[in-house]
Amino acid sequence: PRSRRLEEPALRWHSHFLSVARRQVLTALLSALGGAACGAQGPALRPSPTAPSPLALDPLVDLVPAATLQWLVEVRPLEILGSPALAPLLAAVASDDQLETFARRHGGVDLRQAEQVVVSGHGASTLALARLAVEPWRVEAAFAARARVVEGRAVDRGVTRFWGTVGDEREQVAVFGRNGVGVERGALGPLQAAVYFAQGRLKRSAPALRAAPLAPTATTVGEAPIRGFAPGPFLGDWGAGLGGLLGAATALGVGLRGEDAPRRAPAQAPAGPSFLALRVVLTGAWGDDAAAAAERLAAAFQVLAEDPLGRLMGIDHPVSDPITSGAPDALALDVALDPVRMGKGVRAAMSASAAEIMAF
Repeated sequence: PRSRRLEEPALRWHSHFLSVARRQVLTALLSALGGAACGAQGPALRPSPTAPSPLALDPLVDLVPAATLQWLVEVRPLEILGSPALAPLLAAVASDDQLETFARRHGGVDLRQAEQVVVSGHGASTLALARLAVEPWRVEAAFAARARVVEGRAVDRGVTRFWGTVGDEREQVAVFGRNGVGVERGALGPLQAAVYFAQGRLKRSAPALRAAPLAPTATTVGEAPIRGFAPGPFLGDWGAGLGGLLGAATALGVGLRGEDAPRRAPAQAPAGPSFLALRVVLTGAWGDDAAAAAERLAAAFQVLAEDPLGRLMGIDHPVSDPITSGAPDALALDVALDPVRMGKGVRAAMSASAAEIMAF
C-alpha cells in the first residue's frame, strides 16, 4: 500500500493543500466576515430600523449558490464550544482574545455566539455567512469605519446591503434583519444570490448542497458540526490526491464531530471518553470497482497519515483503526482521532514557525 506510485502524488497533494487550503479556508473563516480593520474613517451612517421579515436562514448553508463554487466550509460554533472533543480545535484556530478583538472591530459580530457559520470560495470571490443576533446599525457603522470608500446602500425585503472598498478589495455586506450577516470579498455576485435564497426568490434554483454533484456527498457525510465540501473535477495536483482517487471523483466531502461517549460498534472502537470522529467521502461512478477503490482509499490514508503533516496532526496514531466502505456511487472512510494531539497539530500548522513545528 505504500508504493511510490501512491506516496509521491499524495505528498505533492499535501504540499499543495497546505499552500491553498490553509490560506483560503482557515484565513477566510476569520477575515472574510470583516476584512482588514484598517483604512480611513468612512462617513457616519445613521441607524436604520429593520422590520421583521420571513427570511429563511436555517440551515444557513442553503444560502450558498452552486454557481462557480470551488469549496465550502460549514461550522456550528455553539455546538463546537459545547463539545469537549471539538472545543480545543476552535481554540487552536483562534484564541478568545482574537475573537473578542474581531467582534469589537466588526460591529459586535462574535463568531462564538453564532449558531452557524459558512464560508465558500467562488473563483475571485469569497462568501462568508453567519447566523447570530446582530445590531444592524453597529455592523453598518463598523463597515463605514474600515472602508476607504462606501459606494452604496440598499434595503429590500428585510435585508440591508452596503458595499465599497476595504483595503484594496471590493467588499459587500448584507444584514439579514437582526438574525444574520453575510460578507463577500473580491468580485461581487454570490452574496446577491444568497440574499435571494433567504428571501425565497430563487424558486427554480437549488443551493450548493442540494444540487449535483454535492447533494449526494452531503447526504453520505451526514450531519456534523464541522463539514467541508469541494465539487469536482479535480485537476492537476488535486487530481493526484488520495492515491489518485480524487481524479476520478465527482466531489469530496469531510465531516468532523466530537464523540463524548464510547461507541459500542465496531469492536475496535475507542474506549476513551472523548474522541474526534472523522468521515471522508468521495462520490463518483465507482460501480463494480467500489470495493477495490475503498481499499485504495485505505492505503492512501495510511500514506497521508505517515507523512509530516499526518504525524503533526496525530493521524498516524488514530484512536481506532480506519474503516472504509465502498458503494457504486460513494466511498467512505471513518476513523477516530485523538482531539488533544489534533488540537496541538492545528495550532502548530496555523501559527508556529517552521522550527517550532519541527520541534513538536
